[in-house]
Amino acid sequence: MTLETDFRRNCQRYGWNDPRQRGLIAVSTGVDSMVLLALFCQLPVAVRPQLTVVHVNHQLREQSKTEAAFLEQWCYDHQLPLVATVWPRDQQPTHGTEAAARKFRYAFFMQQLAAQHADWVATAHQADEQAETILLKLIRGGQLSQLTGMAPQRPLGSGRVIHPLLPFTKQMLQDYAVTHQIPWYEDATNQELIASRNRIRHVILPALRQENPQVDQHLREYAQQLQATLVVADQAVDDRLAQIVSQWAPVTGDVQRLLTLSTADQQLLLARLIKQTAPAITASASHLAACLRLLNSREHPTGTVGFGQGWQLTKRYDSFRFWQPKIFVEKSVEHFSFMVDLNQWQPVGNGWQLGFFPAETVTEYSEHETIALSTAQLPLEIRSFRATDRLRLADGHHQAVRRVLINAKVPRDRRTQTPVLVTAQGDVLAVLGVKWAVWPPRPHTKNYHIVLKYE
Repeated sequence: MTLETDFRRNCQRYGWNDPRQRGLIAVSTGVDSMVLLALFCQLPVAVRPQLTVVHVNHQLREQSKTEAAFLEQWCYDHQLPLVATVWPRDQQPTHGTEAAARKFRYAFFMQQLAAQHADWVATAHQADEQAETILLKLIRGGQLSQLTGMAPQRPLGSGRVIHPLLPFTKQMLQDYAVTHQIPWYEDATNQELIASRNRIRHVILPALRQENPQVDQHLREYAQQLQATLVVADQAVDDRLAQIVSQWAPVTGDVQRLLTLSTADQQLLLARLIKQTAPAITASASHLAACLRLLNSREHPTGTVGFGQGWQLTKRYDSFRFWQPKIFVEKSVEHFSFMVDLNQWQPVGNGWQLGFFPAETVTEYSEHETIALSTAQLPLEIRSFRATDRLRLADGHHQAVRRVLINAKVPRDRRTQTPVLVTAQGDVLAVLGVKWAVWPPRPHTKNYHIVLKYE
């Protein structure tokens, strides 16, 4: 089998070989990205997506300008559209350059996904980098889920970022480039030992390969097995969490229900709850131990365990919360009666903000609800729920909002403070933070994204 055949099969497996799709190819002019571009161009016309090359000149090396000019000429010769940008020097920090460059690069990708109505952007991460990523996460510590490495694809803005070269090693890509006379530029900084990834690439992994030449493959196989195991485990943990959490805004749980479980289950549930609520927060073993000591303590019926960024777990007799109390300010019901403005963020109480955007303009938030609305249904309104409010279900029937709140175990004294999102005709689109209505596709509608986030 040839690399081209294997690449074509990998694209077919994930649906990246669709001529109706618009794809962006991120090219740095290194060997990996130039081979990625060449392989996509080699796909038969009948299955080749509509391609556009995207390039970021980071201005971090002497040859950056030369590389940009080379890529411009290559795309011109091969009749491929190219969109390039430059990372301004006045935006470059003195420390953390690698992370800042990545942030700028992916913001550019998200912008182009939206501007070109593209389905995905392909980056040239390959099998060696997958092994490096797994080792780097292992050395730095953190969450078990991080040891799964890079997924073949993940959401990014209004589309996805895909990694078509993950099955292929660096050597395979270099051999292909040499055989097919594909030009590329070598990044001199890849040989420096300053960055952690480069030390793993040039020192740690070579030493491990001397012990076992198959170490890269073994790391990738372990990651795949772990990913499959975590999918099953997370579903089981989520089912248990639903029996313990009484409400999600803010996250409030039942202490006694949690403590009836084994210590191992308690740790897993708390870690999962923290990850779901505050993905940027790491639940270390010491944090989890402190939380369990507090929840198990009869001498301390109330107390607090602090996390980063203002997050904390607080215990109050038979219930606990994981929240940001300085941001999560309780508000009374009169705050929940106002129109929703298009293309704006608006506070909806309890520290939450709601954003309402045309579907084609949202690039930043992967988690949102897409709703088809007609002109007659606008403007939308946020208000407290009424006794007559009903929510449309997937089968076409309706459920009373009161019953929705009861089923979600929202305490009686908080139900009147739960905001609902309604159309101009009064139809309930969502009980915010609890449940969304289900509306079928209808003619003469336009798609909108509705995003709910913490302030």
